[in-house]
Amino acid sequence: MKKHELKRLIQIEKEIKKIAVEECGLLTTDIVFEVVPARKMIEAMAYQFPVNFSHWSFGRDYDRHRTIYEHTGVGIPYEQVWNFEIPKALLVDTNPLPLNVLVIAHVYGHVDYFLGNRYLQHGRSFSDIAEEARYAATRFKEYEVRFGIEWVEKVIEAGMALQWHQPLDPFLEEPREEDARAYLMKLEKEKMRYVQTHAVSSNKKKTEQELRRLEAQLKILAHKTPPEPVYDILQYIIKHAPRLKEEERDILTVIRNQARALAPNRRTKLLDEGWATYWHTRIMRRLFEKGLLSAEEHGVFLDYHAKVTQASKRQFNVYNIGPALFEYIKERWDRGQFGKEYEECRNPFERNRWDTKVNRGTEKIFEVRSSYTDRMAAEEFFTPDFIRACELYIYEDRQDGLGNIVSVVVEKRPAEVQKIFKRIYALYGTPQICVIDGNYKDKGFLYLAHKPFGDGELDQTYRKGALEYVYACWKRPVFLETQIGKDVVVCSFDGTKHKIVPK
Repeated sequence: MKKHELKRLIQIEKEIKKIAVEECGLLTTDIVFEVVPARKMIEAMAYQFPVNFSHWSFGRDYDRHRTIYEHTGVGIPYEQVWNFEIPKALLVDTNPLPLNVLVIAHVYGHVDYFLGNRYLQHGRSFSDIAEEARYAATRFKEYEVRFGIEWVEKVIEAGMALQWHQPLDPFLEEPREEDARAYLMKLEKEKMRYVQTHAVSSNKKKTEQELRRLEAQLKILAHKTPPEPVYDILQYIIKHAPRLKEEERDILTVIRNQARALAPNRRTKLLDEGWATYWHTRIMRRLFEKGLLSAEEHGVFLDYHAKVTQASKRQFNVYNIGPALFEYIKERWDRGQFGKEYEECRNPFERNRWDTKVNRGTEKIFEVRSSYTDRMAAEEFFTPDFIRACELYIYEDRQDGLGNIVSVVVEKRPAEVQKIFKRIYALYGTPQICVIDGNYKDKGFLYLAHKPFGDGELDQTYRKGALEYVYACWKRPVFLETQIGKDVVVCSFDGTKHKIVPK
């Protein structure tokens, strides 16, 4: 990027901020924009933060992205922005000026989302994740000197394999074990008092049986760890694994903190990118209206914008579906297409013409920005009309009679399509596995259970890998209750071999 282009870009950024705040009503704060070479952007993609600890998977990703870029000139994102206390964004110095202007406008949409969405706000509350990553990089280097690179890599790999096994509710902070045990024991004692108070002489035997059952449950609760299922597997391992070194706990804690901070981003990817794209389109339109970009530059912008937002049958493009969703919501709420009267209308002609001119669209999309996750949005707004308008169907690649690969619709029923997306956005590909017993068989073994939530049977490779990674941290035999076919089984790994037995 030449000096005069950089100077011009700085001036346009000031105008973008003014449009974003004064005309669009977006929240903003100071944003650090850094113009970097392509390789710096590739590094940021691979390592997730400006500075992070080293791991072979980061190096693998870096080499893959670099190779693609060097041989094709594509393969890197147009922007990288971090949700820090002072947001930071990278611009590639080889991008044409209109593209970097688009990126700046897009970043202002992201920053509003960071500041206004309760889930992204929650993600920032854990710690100064960027500083923690910087300090962790130094500490982990020291561990490599003391224990060897291979030892550190294995601990990191185990932590990264388990990092997304968290509670479905991102706001849930699982209570301290002592507090959970005290609460559950109090409930059992209250049940005993109720049984004793309401005992009926004719049911004396039944009353005694129930009291014995409750007494037995109290004895179990007094020593059971955890007293109730725990879904934050890394947290349980960090606190209770009997043979972990302090350095291992440190490594796993850093990985868990990064995952906890980034989990809200995973839950709002569609809405976040959709919101930023929705607003960069409007901000760019105003820049052209103000004459800050030329007609030729307008053509460059349109070319890149079209590439980013292009619909695809082979993958779910959040830059296409996301802004379309906000357009759909705004139009409906501007025309009053909501509420009991509208929902009860069954005449398609009337529903299509429905327009009370209430103009509450802007209010509604800001409400969605503030309070919704992707799953909530899919549940409420992936209506039959929206699914059909976006051709939001489930496709499968098949070979036609000429040997060409074509995309064929295999599911287009709106109710089924919505169900699929709700499930995807609930789990994000991570099966729900919880800790049931940290002292299984009174030998310090770890017993886990897979709680299906519409995710079906565990993949065999995933199942075995999960057991091996948990064992690497727990360092004692690990058991996993799950379902294979129609049978409930218990899989186990003792550090040497895998076993599967009926439950």
